[in-house]
Amino acid sequence: MSRAPDLVVLGRIASLAGESGFGWVEAMAVRDGLVVEIGARPEMERSVGRATRVVDLPPGHVVLPSVTDAHVHLVDAAMAADEIDLEGSPTLATALALVADAHAARLAGGDHDGWLLGHGWSTDGWDARPTAADLERVAPGRPIALWAHDHHTRWMSDAALRRLGIDAAVVDPLGGTVGRDDAGRPDGLLYEHATRIGADAIPRPDHEALAGAVERYAGRLAALGVTGVHDPGGTSPDPSLDGGFATVRTMADEGCLPLRVHAGVRDEQLEAAIAAGYRSGASPAPPDGAGIAERQALARYRMGWLKLFGDGSVGSRTAAMLEPYEDAATRNGPAGPLGHLLESRERLTARVSLAAASGIATMIHAIGDRAVRTALDAFEAAGAERLAALGLRPRIEHAQLVQPSDRARFGTLGVVASLQPIQLRSDEATMQRAWGQRTALAFPLGSLVAAGAAIVFGTDAPVEPPDPWPGIATAVSRWAPEWGDSAAPSTPGEAISLDRAIRAATVGPWAAADDALGGRLVPGATADLVVLEWAPEAADASEQLRSARPALTLLDGTERHRAPGFDR
Repeated sequence: MSRAPDLVVLGRIASLAGESGFGWVEAMAVRDGLVVEIGARPEMERSVGRATRVVDLPPGHVVLPSVTDAHVHLVDAAMAADEIDLEGSPTLATALALVADAHAARLAGGDHDGWLLGHGWSTDGWDARPTAADLERVAPGRPIALWAHDHHTRWMSDAALRRLGIDAAVVDPLGGTVGRDDAGRPDGLLYEHATRIGADAIPRPDHEALAGAVERYAGRLAALGVTGVHDPGGTSPDPSLDGGFATVRTMADEGCLPLRVHAGVRDEQLEAAIAAGYRSGASPAPPDGAGIAERQALARYRMGWLKLFGDGSVGSRTAAMLEPYEDAATRNGPAGPLGHLLESRERLTARVSLAAASGIATMIHAIGDRAVRTALDAFEAAGAERLAALGLRPRIEHAQLVQPSDRARFGTLGVVASLQPIQLRSDEATMQRAWGQRTALAFPLGSLVAAGAAIVFGTDAPVEPPDPWPGIATAVSRWAPEWGDSAAPSTPGEAISLDRAIRAATVGPWAAADDALGGRLVPGATADLVVLEWAPEAADASEQLRSARPALTLLDGTERHRAPGFDR
């Protein structure tokens, strides 16, 4: 090395060099935020200079590349910390009690008619459907908007419906449904694209408040070993595309963006993004004379994907199916027994092609087998070679139910399967009720890998908690502690190896962004890493990861998290 490194890490380090295995090395040197050398401990110790920081791992600790969560609604997740959390409410009455408490707290603070926002409720196990009247009863006159657990249905109060202008005369939008009572009046439930009606009237925090929320959330992610996210729309490149809330881009411009972000654009923003000249994978250009730290901060922000919606969710029974839902007779959602195909193949193809012509890659949300097939058809019609030439690879988000005949198409077409294996844990019971024996086709990780598909993992936060390690463990075991020790794994033949699962959360998201070095700890790669107390050779190695808590997390070689008591 021409000059001493800034940092030397000594211990057991998973470089993830090559295409399989962990690629263990015993030392690594970092300079200016980049890995400059990996290899033997004696050689690296000789490179240490006076200003070199040395991290000598204690026994039982290992280094892994830090996680890039390939599917996080960053702004929504950051804001959710200040909302009513209805996750796990076993009954409608329990959820209403939480709303009543929040309403009372607001009244005590002098707020009589400000919005109450929340998330996380699910009617699975409830004995009644929620209505606007229920909310009016516990919080009279209060505008309330509560996302369901899957974020595909929103429960609104009467006051909220009035403020958004949703009354009996409102027309269902394309791809959405307004729930109605027997008299045709809105009942308080908005499904899919109907959740967008009047949504601009719901207040959002200003830049300062949102920047603070993002900073706090990034700190939470770093404590989990996550230093990067792919945002599937809603964190767009500039104010003209995001209603004045281009907070993440502004944080990058100001040199204070605390994590890596691929910022997506929504369908309705595509034309504005094209007019502004945005290209997938591009970062803001550094000014002349910019220093290393400023360049690093700007490089953390990249333009991501166009996000299109193919269908809804299994929880709302709006995922688009080739065959009817098993429980359609007793739980016939607003979309009917086959769910809801939100966009035709022809329109999806047209939008994918329009974006590609301007250098913008596309991801398509598709959960049901019909939606997955339609999305693959659209990518195929748009031209695989054309899409491969973009800076980012085409993706299907979720891909929960994939027919065997469609699995090889991911690899053939170069389409990335972006999955959230933690949802196998949370959706297993719902899938059994909704899909019956077809649940054996759900989350086909092993089959997709065997068919040559590239897979990446995310959490879908705030739909699920942002902790990546339980999802990685679930991908390996196909089992979750919540099911009980006696429960059998879910389709164990679809399990993948431990190193493959870790790669799907580290190397995979970078590869989807056309970066061959990212997510590895090899010369030339960014020094983004996490230190864990972990025994990778143990029989229960994957289950150990389920509760893993990083001792140290670095981004660009700079400390983002250090656990109390870790003094190396």
